[in-house]
Amino acid sequence: MPTANRLGSVIVVGSIYVIVGVASADLAQSATSSEMRQAWRLAAWILSLVVFVGHMLYERARPGNTTRSLALHVAAAVAIGGFGLAVVGPARAYWGTERFWRVTILSLVLWPLLLGLPAFLVALAAGSALERWTPRAKPGSP
Repeated sequence: MPTANRLGSVIVVGSIYVIVGVASADLAQSATSSEMRQAWRLAAWILSLVVFVGHMLYERARPGNTTRSLALHVAAAVAIGGFGLAVVGPARAYWGTERFWRVTILSLVLWPLLLGLPAFLVALAAGSALERWTPRAKPGSP
């Protein structure tokens, strides 16, 4: 889990995922054609990928981060985003129905897990590849 001084970036990035998800869902819902709905969904995926890669590069540039800590920070942000989307998505959609508690509990638990675990594995693999291809400068070297 991220340390206290790094928690801020994880929360900010997790919030960005929620904003991207909610905004793109609203835009897709108001689209007049199925092609535009698909375009908004694709835009959300692409923007989320840009945020993911940007967060990885940011975490890699921070002094003292290992590949494992990079992957944990990135995965934590994705899990926070998944939790936020579960709150505003399924939980809100089933409000007042008999299935509310079952859907809400499952969503609030499963979405962060189902998004965070693959994000950790991808960030770990990408961080390892980055470390091999572009080693960091050692302190004191030009």
